[in-house]
Amino acid sequence: MTRKATDRFCAQHLETLELSTSAADPLSSARKLARVKCPVDSSHSVLIPDLQRHVKRCQAAKEVVTNAWFVPDINLVRTEPEKSVTRDAPITFKEYEKWVPFVEQFYESEIQGTKYTEMPLRQLKYEGLEKRLAELSNKKHAIQQGSLISTLGNVGLLLCENCFVEFGAGRGELSRYLNQALLHKYNKEPTYTPSFLLIDRSGRRMKFDSKIIKDSEDLGSKHPTAPIVHRIKADIKDLDLRKEDNNQLKRPSDGKGGIVAISKHLCGAATDLTIQCLMNYRTYRNNSDDSMMDLVGVMIALCCRHQCSYSSYPLEYLTKYGKIDHRGFEILCKLSSWALCGRRPQHRDASDSDKMMIDATGERADSDSDDVEYGTKHVDSDHNKDDLTHVSRLSISRREEIGFKVRSILDYGRVRNLEDKGFQVELIRYVDKAISSENVCLLALPVQK
Repeated sequence: MTRKATDRFCAQHLETLELSTSAADPLSSARKLARVKCPVDSSHSVLIPDLQRHVKRCQAAKEVVTNAWFVPDINLVRTEPEKSVTRDAPITFKEYEKWVPFVEQFYESEIQGTKYTEMPLRQLKYEGLEKRLAELSNKKHAIQQGSLISTLGNVGLLLCENCFVEFGAGRGELSRYLNQALLHKYNKEPTYTPSFLLIDRSGRRMKFDSKIIKDSEDLGSKHPTAPIVHRIKADIKDLDLRKEDNNQLKRPSDGKGGIVAISKHLCGAATDLTIQCLMNYRTYRNNSDDSMMDLVGVMIALCCRHQCSYSSYPLEYLTKYGKIDHRGFEILCKLSSWALCGRRPQHRDASDSDKMMIDATGERADSDSDDVEYGTKHVDSDHNKDDLTHVSRLSISRREEIGFKVRSILDYGRVRNLEDKGFQVELIRYVDKAISSENVCLLALPVQK
């Protein structure tokens, strides 16, 4: 953030302003500039003179949730350990020495040359959304949405009798254009009332909920009933989907229709919480209440693997080569960010013409040394200071390579989890990397018995 020329700090860090303890006026010029952390939610700060008024209307105030679907932590698979001095601490060189070889071994033994790496590129277009695409100057989101919606169509899930449950819905943009795609497919005459259930933990402004209904009117839908659009404000970890209170998930009298879970960029832990939420629902539905719709498909655009959490990830699929504790999993997640952290223009990998080896202690070795690091010789040069100063002592390209391998490993655990629960799962590159670096979606369909 920028700061005023007359201020020492930007607005975010004015809370660090040193206040004069001898100021007689509580609203002296210094105190008027100072900010403190909001006592309701410490993620933001407030000007001291505004504090009392702000607390009364802070949007982050915890609401007492009384809805039937609210079951605290129902979708967590394990308990987070108590905070320790090592938790969230910077990764040390010794820890890199331990976990980088783990990544290499796991990737080479379980993933390399399998469907987890040989993902097809299927950047599809949906002709019903061409008008919207033509109207936009920044087309990347529309391209992604069109490809995801076309993917649903390709596997037979783009049906008006289905209920589309959008997790991490945000404004509900994906659902909005999915509704337009349905109108196009059925030539404005859907045989069932389109149904959308939007789930997000924040109360979004500028939502598209009402526009989904208005679009049907504007596009000339001939169905007598407007689309059903219901929003649940919930943290997915606390969502018991079987207790959804709008009856959208009840099976129609003719027995048609199912639940299609969708999301465009569901961050790390939210993806795993969503999968667990859906599996909890499906288990209950199959064992106890067949009056509810079955889960007929899951399509999640994956992202932000560095935000996966120990309490929600199916860790049992990664323990073949050793136990992974909370700290180990935290390190793996951080390593995944290397794949997409981005190079600065001045950063280059070291050239073979200016070699400098790093030995296992992290010290520079002579250029003719045979020392190896994590199984490969590490090459460095003075023109790339990033290679010399990074605590891992790995080059940029090497870190990127490790990052992509960790991404594949984390996705592998999710795929195995769904396969063991009766799904056929595929990882698809749904757009080119030039559109988005986060370009992989998970598509899961129940195996037909």
